[in-house]
Amino acid sequence: MNYRFFCFLLISLNSLAQHKIITDFDVPIKIPLLVAGSFGELRPNHFHAGVDFTANYKIGDPVYAPADGVVNRIKVSSFGYGKALYVKHNNGYTTVYGHLSAYGNKIAKYVNNKQYESKQFTVELFPLAKELPVKKGDVIGYIGNTGGSGGPHLHYEIRDTKTEHILNAQAFSLKNSITDTEQPIINGVYVYPLTNETIINNENSFFEIALNKQDNSYKSNIIKAKGTIGFGINTYDTQNGSRGKNGIYRMVTYLNGSKYFEIVFDEFSFDESKYLNQYIDYKYYQLTENRIQKLFVINELPLSLIKTKKNNGQVVVNEGEDLNFKIEVYDVHENKQTIEIPVKYFDYQTVEKSKPDGKYIDYLKDYAFEDKNVSVEWDARTFFEDVYLKMDFAENTLILHKDEYPVQKNINIKMIVPDDYPNKEQTFIGKTDGKKVKYFDTWKRGNDFRIRTKELGRYKLVTDTENPIVTFTSNHDAFTKEDVLVFEIEDKLSGIDTYNGYLNNEWILFDYDYKTKKLIHKLSDEKFTTGTNTLRLEVTDRVGNNTTFEQKIVVN
Repeated sequence: MNYRFFCFLLISLNSLAQHKIITDFDVPIKIPLLVAGSFGELRPNHFHAGVDFTANYKIGDPVYAPADGVVNRIKVSSFGYGKALYVKHNNGYTTVYGHLSAYGNKIAKYVNNKQYESKQFTVELFPLAKELPVKKGDVIGYIGNTGGSGGPHLHYEIRDTKTEHILNAQAFSLKNSITDTEQPIINGVYVYPLTNETIINNENSFFEIALNKQDNSYKSNIIKAKGTIGFGINTYDTQNGSRGKNGIYRMVTYLNGSKYFEIVFDEFSFDESKYLNQYIDYKYYQLTENRIQKLFVINELPLSLIKTKKNNGQVVVNEGEDLNFKIEVYDVHENKQTIEIPVKYFDYQTVEKSKPDGKYIDYLKDYAFEDKNVSVEWDARTFFEDVYLKMDFAENTLILHKDEYPVQKNINIKMIVPDDYPNKEQTFIGKTDGKKVKYFDTWKRGNDFRIRTKELGRYKLVTDTENPIVTFTSNHDAFTKEDVLVFEIEDKLSGIDTYNGYLNNEWILFDYDYKTKKLIHKLSDEKFTTGTNTLRLEVTDRVGNNTTFEQKIVVN
């Protein structure tokens, strides 16, 4: 081998290995690593950006720094990652910890001081490089259930510091620390006609393929088809000792033995998450809450997770052809399932398909519609493909189809509110599908009300004149420094916007958990005076209705 070529190859492989194999990170928790959510897992409107560890389904176990570094970002929110921590390490990677119940001591003091300085629970902080250094093994936080978490767990990410791409920590750092000998589970495999002229088993509609279980694989009966078809799969992964139904790591399809389509959940950027609804069968998900991953692409799908897409994964069944289509599904530990699908050409007579109801929308064009006092408009490529939309305009109401097509850009809705419309300040444009009303931030200028949305459905003017509900739930005769003050707050229509608590007219910090509707103040912050104190809480909803609670409390 040419010496220079050998050196170049060695350097390239070493560079790849340094980027992909992270050997100098310890595990972030010292309890068994049971995966409740895998990297790239399909979530509502996004790919999961980290690995979730169940942490024995309880709050409070410590989280450790896997390597030396500095805290370079802290974000505290009632939503999303809740109490989140970002640590920049010396090896070119940043680790992220979400849904923490609390931070490690020195970090907690730093955050608490900043919250009191800004008089806000929600903060985003960027400490200077030397302010919060951490050493490998330091306790940097505690497992929790804050933000949008559905139960106690640690959300853990590894990011490339330079590109900010998220990497699969399970594959590149934690693989040897996790036990998994279980094969992925196949819930269903589906076949789609991809043109109006395509016929599959005498139909022009998608359907689930019956699978026959063999030793360590599945095989279907022969699919008879004519035209262009595509395949989809509903699958998940399991792990020894965990109840999680997790995402898979890699899927590869083969057509007559040649690699045809491949997706690997190894690394992606946050911008790519918007393509999840194009990647899955969105309409099927809206109907069933089950996700079919499409092993083919319609139009463009700039998703770096897709490594191979010969003919966009679409299979053309021509006259006289017998094809063999194979799907392989892998988890991170290379546990595997295989499905074989024989496909045979059959000369079906083309059946004319009825035209769908609604207005035909070319996804490459801009559109604007107006009727009554309502208008709606959107730019080209708002949809991922051509669609048929049912639209109905009424006074103060727009029915914009139903939520069965994914949307990637904002749709602009405008309503000109009548001069005599009551309570305009407390009125917003809301989505009113079903029994619940979804609030949208409404831009107002005089009688001109506007919102932006990425959801199809029913929109109308909604008025909220009810004040938030405030309940003091820890009403004792007397409190001590070790106690907490607890409120429950709720607004049933527009939702909570702001809250501020005071002791003796001095602002105090309340943690807010929207899931439990609780506000909690720790008296250990020492903002009280010994004896009688005046406690006040002010809560405002998103349209300006407010409630003020005030009461004397005794702290000894």
